[in-house]
Amino acid sequence: MASGGRGFGAGTDVTASQFTTCELAWTVASGDATAIPRLLRDLHPLVIAYFRARAKAAGGTFADADRLALAACRAILAELTAPSGADRPFLRLAYTLVADAADAEFASPRAFPLTRLQQEILILRTIVGLDSWQTAVALAVAPGRVGVEQHAALSSLRAA
Repeated sequence: MASGGRGFGAGTDVTASQFTTCELAWTVASGDATAIPRLLRDLHPLVIAYFRARAKAAGGTFADADRLALAACRAILAELTAPSGADRPFLRLAYTLVADAADAEFASPRAFPLTRLQQEILILRTIVGLDSWQTAVALAVAPGRVGVEQHAALSSLRAA
């Protein structure tokens, strides 16, 4: 379920190959350790892409980004397996941990023409590959706002 939800419908027979990243996360959160390798295979490239985008914007290196991505994946797994790990949508949980780690490591340039929200939307939509609904869940904003902010960001970049 790409929507960030937690469970399956009643009577659903879903094989492991049909799991999305969010479903795998909740499978791990429910105690199924066999889903961890698949979750990491799905999650790690997305986290690397996010960290590399933030590193590039701040003048950091890809080596730093890759190191942080590994640590962030570990933190996400630790949070998922904690008793309170399944209390919020997975996309929001993962984004919060990753963004906080990126904020601590990479400071954004002051003269950047976009707001922080616009930067995050562009990174999540164009580099990480989330759709507008997934981006809205991750950022805890309304889906319509994602489109408005993305349009404003692209217009600002065209004008710059």
